[in-house]
Amino acid sequence: MVKKKVLIKDCEILPVLTVKLEDDCVTVAKKLHDFQERRIFVVNDKKMPVGIISIVDINDRLVARGKNPNKTKAKDIMTYPVNIVVDLNDSADEVLKKMVRKDNYYIPVTDKGVIKGLITYAGIMKKLSPK
Repeated sequence: MVKKKVLIKDCEILPVLTVKLEDDCVTVAKKLHDFQERRIFVVNDKKMPVGIISIVDINDRLVARGKNPNKTKAKDIMTYPVNIVVDLNDSADEVLKKMVRKDNYYIPVTDKGVIKGLITYAGIMKKLSPK
């Protein structure tokens, strides 16, 4: 029996929060608060992930430095580049290996470079594990 190759698009892809490079940090913080998230991806005009902002970034790069959140942009406090991005058509097995190598438990998923969601370690394992 031939084992069918499982692709990322076959796995559970979670919704992803995004902000634009030029969005101010108040917008970033409000989105994180409203959706009760701890991280948000920063996208360019083509909706490609170019950075990530965590609540730690807001604390360390904005609040602790006394910056004005209305004037500070997402691009000024984001961590970049995004060190790992996968495509909907990538092999789930290969993505899992990347996650282990890079010590990531979630990765942004793109379709032709445009961010579509997040894949998690658990989301892949649920699909790959025997029923």
